[in-house]
Amino acid sequence: MKKASYITLFIFIIGILGYGYQQICKKREYQVALNFEYGKNIREELLKINARNHKLFWLYLRYFHQGGKDIKAGYYEVHGQYSWKDVLSMLEEGRGKYQKITIIEGTPLFQVFELLEEKGIGKAEKYREQLQMISFPYPTPDGNWEGYFYPETYNVPENYTEKDVIQLFLQEFLKHFPEEEYPDKEEFYQKLILASLLEREAKLEEEKPMIASVIENRLKKGMRLEIDSTVNYLYQYQKKRIYYKDLEKDSPYNTYRHTGLPPGPICSPTEKSMYAAYHPAKTDFYFFVTKGEGAHHFTKTYQEHINFQKKYKK
Repeated sequence: MKKASYITLFIFIIGILGYGYQQICKKREYQVALNFEYGKNIREELLKINARNHKLFWLYLRYFHQGGKDIKAGYYEVHGQYSWKDVLSMLEEGRGKYQKITIIEGTPLFQVFELLEEKGIGKAEKYREQLQMISFPYPTPDGNWEGYFYPETYNVPENYTEKDVIQLFLQEFLKHFPEEEYPDKEEFYQKLILASLLEREAKLEEEKPMIASVIENRLKKGMRLEIDSTVNYLYQYQKKRIYYKDLEKDSPYNTYRHTGLPPGPICSPTEKSMYAAYHPAKTDFYFFVTKGEGAHHFTKTYQEHINFQKKYKK
């Protein structure tokens, strides 16, 4: 009798599993549009797929698809016959209607706008207008948003407006730098500026803390930073090399003429650059110069700095 009960229970479990698998793989007719945005609750959109609010769907989502955490933001049109499994795979692979936009490390804001215009995603002037109307937890002095469009590859839905695209970028920034983790917003902004210098100056990740230490040491001494990339920022990075005549340009971004950090970031830095800005190496170095293949030579004194350059040129 006991054996018969086990067999009955086994058959019952197999039946339940079979029914569940059948429901998961069952083809259903859909004519829906889904729009998943960063920071938004996905359940409301998924109700368009699970219109009858079937509990099995939510269980399947929770235990086999991490509760929807892998669903990529974007705009999707689901037309035709699909199973729950098909739809969720589509959403996790990001097979929606979108354009792929990549913001490379060290990209300044004006180049981001140029890229978006080239792709036919809005107008630069409209982006600038929209930025002035957006609330953001970090400082944007005089409406300066440089540094906040985080370097990443984005899937921009085809129906997004300029405002939607901006929100997409800023949400990504806040994912990397949650406002609650950085209570001192003014300090954060200074570190963002420093990180942007590291992003443009350091070709090797391991050198970022070293360059950060040089900058910090010079700031403490009241020395001018004399960093070429801050000057090149004034020329929209069109200069392959900075000459003495270029240093004559009077601007607070010209760190050859003004002490301290520039008034704002000079590009969008990565999380690693921000980490180096907050955790500079402890050194006695005040100078660095390139020595080829992206590497730099660091020295304590100006004489050592000059001697290395003479030796390197030979």
